[in-house]
Amino acid sequence: MYFWKQTKDLQMRPEQVVDRLAEDKPLDGVATFPRTLVREVFRKAFPDIVDRDADLDWEGAGSYFQVGFGHATERDVHLISVFCGYSLLKSEDTMNRIIDACCSLGCALYDPQTGERYEQPEPTVEV
Repeated sequence: MYFWKQTKDLQMRPEQVVDRLAEDKPLDGVATFPRTLVREVFRKAFPDIVDRDADLDWEGAGSYFQVGFGHATERDVHLISVFCGYSLLKSEDTMNRIIDACCSLGCALYDPQTGERYEQPEPTVEV
């Protein structure tokens, strides 16, 4: 799962946006967030998450997930990547908590397995 917040229409397919953001270069039209804020949002949603600064690891619900980041600058994130074990998909509660954490920043979900980028939510966390 990938999450980012657009500030304008990019005229690109979501998979192209992911490829560009994964290059760790700023992309005009995509918001950035302090990595410390994103880590804090995940720690609040998953208090037992292991924070390794550059990534986050969580085990539970019979599975696991890892959060990685695409960086616009040394400290600012513009892409949140969540990789999870297949069996985690069976835990609707855990999947919803991941999505809610990212949505709280105003980031929309892009699911590469379906090719769908969902509607971008209004942020509930102040940046």
